[in-house]
Amino acid sequence: MVDRRVEVVARLKALEDAAAPLVTFLQNANAVQELRADKQYNLQMLNDRYQIGPDQIKALYQYAKFQFECGNYSGAADYLYQYRALCTNSERSLSALWGKLAAEILMQNWDIALEELNRLKEIIDSKSFSSPLNQVQSRIWLMHWSLFIFFNHDNGRTQIIDLFNQDKYVTLTTKLKVSMFCY
Repeated sequence: MVDRRVEVVARLKALEDAAAPLVTFLQNANAVQELRADKQYNLQMLNDRYQIGPDQIKALYQYAKFQFECGNYSGAADYLYQYRALCTNSERSLSALWGKLAAEILMQNWDIALEELNRLKEIIDSKSFSSPLNQVQSRIWLMHWSLFIFFNHDNGRTQIIDLFNQDKYVTLTTKLKVSMFCY
């Protein structure tokens, strides 16, 4: 067990070091104000002014993921939010959004979790997936994760009915995932 702890601490330190330039930037409120809605501009500005490139942005994702795995859900949620603002890879951005949703659920931040759930739903319903099966699987996962939120959020009872009665989701509940009705 001691060896495992040493290994985890070493990994944490390596990820902290790799993400440090970007984390330092994100902790500087004046510097963050320089960011715009245009991701390409932000990437260029970060590279030119702060020598922060794709490696540090990728390291931020890995650092956030490690924070989540260690139980620091608040830190993970913050870093994943920041990562999504800089990420140009749609698959990695979607993965970060799933991670942020999970972190908010685990912290029992039901209002924020509901916002993230709606953001995910919008992306899943509008995004063109590599295959229809991937989109269906994403919808099924969305429905499963939504149960945590809807069973705990003040308006959850009505929102679960609204979601599950939408055409795209009715088909899933009746044909693919009848096990969901067990809840």
